[in-house]
Amino acid sequence: MPEATLGPAMVAAGSVIAVLAAGYLAILSGRPVAPPELRTEAAARGRFTRNALTPLLASGFDRAVFWVFWIVALRVLGPPRYGEYAFAINLLTYFGALTDFGLGTVLTRDIARRGVDLRPRFGAGLVIRLRLVTLSIPLMLGLALIYYATGSVSEATVVTAAILAAGLLPTALGQAYASVYGAWERMDRRGLVAAGASALTVGLGLVLLGAGTGVIGLAIAGTASGTASLLVLARPVGFDLLRTGRQGLGHRRDLLASGFPLMLNGLLATAFVQLDILILQAIEGTTVVGHYSAAYKFINALNAVPAAVVLAAFPLMARAAEDPEALGRWLARTWRVLISFAAPAVVLLFAYAQPLVGALLGEEFLPFTAQALAILIWFLPLSYCNGTLQYVVISLDRQWWLTPAFLVTTLFNVGANLALVPIFGFLAAAATTIASEAVLLVMLAWILRRDQLLRRLLEPALRPTLAAGCLAVTIWLLRDLPWIPAAAAGLVIYGSVLALSGGISRSMFTPRGDD
Repeated sequence: MPEATLGPAMVAAGSVIAVLAAGYLAILSGRPVAPPELRTEAAARGRFTRNALTPLLASGFDRAVFWVFWIVALRVLGPPRYGEYAFAINLLTYFGALTDFGLGTVLTRDIARRGVDLRPRFGAGLVIRLRLVTLSIPLMLGLALIYYATGSVSEATVVTAAILAAGLLPTALGQAYASVYGAWERMDRRGLVAAGASALTVGLGLVLLGAGTGVIGLAIAGTASGTASLLVLARPVGFDLLRTGRQGLGHRRDLLASGFPLMLNGLLATAFVQLDILILQAIEGTTVVGHYSAAYKFINALNAVPAAVVLAAFPLMARAAEDPEALGRWLARTWRVLISFAAPAVVLLFAYAQPLVGALLGEEFLPFTAQALAILIWFLPLSYCNGTLQYVVISLDRQWWLTPAFLVTTLFNVGANLALVPIFGFLAAAATTIASEAVLLVMLAWILRRDQLLRRLLEPALRPTLAAGCLAVTIWLLRDLPWIPAAAAGLVIYGSVLALSGGISRSMFTPRGDD
């Protein structure tokens, strides 16, 4: 499409998407939610299936819409300008982890397990979140200004960071309400709201990007959709919860004690995965950050899978924490689903990173984005496994043990990046990300060494690994064909082998005694 007509077309398409998304969110906001009434094993299995599949399907739609948007946005912005946005978003992830403070996980775990009174618990968490937001906004802006003062980022990056920092407030309040949905095992509703909010982000982003606002418009769209998400999550539960701050005075110390290790773990986990962006920004500059972050877009799309499946299993793991056999079954079931997605993704994106990036993002992102993606994709199964084990540790009330694990991993990551990035650039950053996940897996295995749980990871991984090997052989044999039909044929082989070997069955979502 000619550039003269691209902008108006983006504005028109974005307006339609934004209106439809706003209407959809308005409908969801009027539908009530309530905690589960039945506590039987059969009812729990049904809720797990609903809470895993609905967010997964919603996330699939969400990611598909987002990918269409980012294909357009990345082509419009190019690596240098996208690097500006990626840097600001990278800052946001750290302060997002700080303002959440692990409170969402603590509230979900406690109410799911003990049925504690919601209002004072919510109010105590709310006060903590608001104080952390008040602290985080100037800190995030100040960090952006430090990079600006050294000449590493532009004025547009600072403005983008300021807008995203303002969005910490509605995001923190939305996370507080989202934890209630988790405790009530209504992750399906939370997933539907997230999909609608993402569609609203896409619609507003197209409008503002088409109007020529660049990365600043993307930040405005994200902040606006975060506010909309808060309203939609809050209305069914009740806006009156926002007035419960004084009711939770006696709960604040307990929440701080329980949430602090999770917050610290979240910051460290974010650091060892994304701190390489800050190092690359200082050493290699904005364009390299744009290439590297564009590769991460593919990884982030695939992270929708554990976000849906693990969070659906978490309240059930928390309830089964005192029964090692039951906890082991939920661990095996969750990992079975995740590795079935991760195994083919690794093979396909490693083999077809170059043509995939070229087809979706354009020649401007070749070869560097494709090279980064071909390395980064190998971190996916390790990340899926570590994410599952992390929630097992939390279910067992050992979240303090995660802190030294993440600290060791982060120190390794920072040291390796500082030593290797000046020599090998973004390729070293990508390889270090994989190595860091391996270090974390060793640490988590040590934490759970006495629980006899890690053996439950082996059997679920065998069939997907075998099927992925058949997928790799297939695409090698079809290497002279165009990549799309070769990849499609490989996926058919993968699914067939997985099904014939028993890797796809009702037991992926329904527990058996020997799962």
